[in-house]
Amino acid sequence: CTFGSKGGIDHAFTYGYWMNCLQRNEVERALLGFYGTLAYGMSRGTWAGVECTNMVTGSNASTLPHLRSGTQQLRLLRNMLVREDGDRLVLAQAAPQHWLADGKQVDVLDAPTHFGNVSYTIDSHADQGRIAVTLDPPERRPPKAIVLYLRHPEGAKIQSVSVDGKPAEPSGNGTVTLEGPVRPARVEVGYR
Repeated sequence: CTFGSKGGIDHAFTYGYWMNCLQRNEVERALLGFYGTLAYGMSRGTWAGVECTNMVTGSNASTLPHLRSGTQQLRLLRNMLVREDGDRLVLAQAAPQHWLADGKQVDVLDAPTHFGNVSYTIDSHADQGRIAVTLDPPERRPPKAIVLYLRHPEGAKIQSVSVDGKPAEPSGNGTVTLEGPVRPARVEVGYR
């Protein structure tokens, strides 16, 4: 979103676009927005949110700090990892694939949602062909379904799923859908 005639860019006004990208499952576009906000939407020395950055010079001191811009970055990150979609809860939809490289872990702890707090931990054992998730779902008003995205770091397709040791079906598109109400669970996804 350009600002003024001197090459300014204001990333915070694109939040609605990012959310539309997530709703359409255009994850790569949402990730481009996320990393773009880090590149253009933060100061170089203090990493504070700014309103407007000059695309050519990188200067942004005149709009530093800017609460709304920093808030939009955090809202996007939150929705990449935890997002309500009607009566469904969507988890890890836009977690960057390199975050799920072998040996890495993604933790979301007590994230507030419309349904209540949710926690999950993703443990990648991608080199062994599996990724495990420990899920503590919301209890206040359980969602009808929890959709868990597990995009393999090298793009491998899900071959098998188990929930608490019992076989389950993948939902397609790198997802596992748990129909609610959901109790705390351990989800194992195999890629071989």
